Amino acid sequence: MKLTRQHRRNARLLWQSVSVNGVPDANRIRETVRTIQQSHGRDAEAVLKCFAQRLDVYIRANRIAVVSADRLSAAQQEQLNGRFRETGAANLGVQFSVDPSVIGGLRVEQGYQVTDLTLARQLELLHDKLL
Repeated sequence: MKLTRQHRRNARLLWQSVSVNGVPDANRIRETVRTIQQSHGRDAEAVLKCFAQRLDVYIRANRIAVVSADRLSAAQQEQLNGRFRETGAANLGVQFSVDPSVIGGLRVEQGYQVTDLTLARQLELLHDKLL
């Protein structure tokens, strides 16, 4: 199936219709997808594919991932959640994971932006300076 400009344009218009102040509403998305699926057309399938691509890009750009060397306590996780909520950054919540290779500190990833405050990164920078 070839995706045309018109399919993309229609998906963009759908995206605008399900968004409230730039943030997509889950109920509106479900309702819109259900309505389009019932229309049973090749164009409907193409528009849904473009719409799903837009949604995927939005999710990747707005999800926050926090990586630490050890599992963070519930209090620490709640404190970080609160900080992200204060700034309005945590639209889709915060995902916590453990990676022992970071040695210590935190790496925060939001979309394509990474703030790396880990010991492993600091050691890497120090190593590069010495060479």
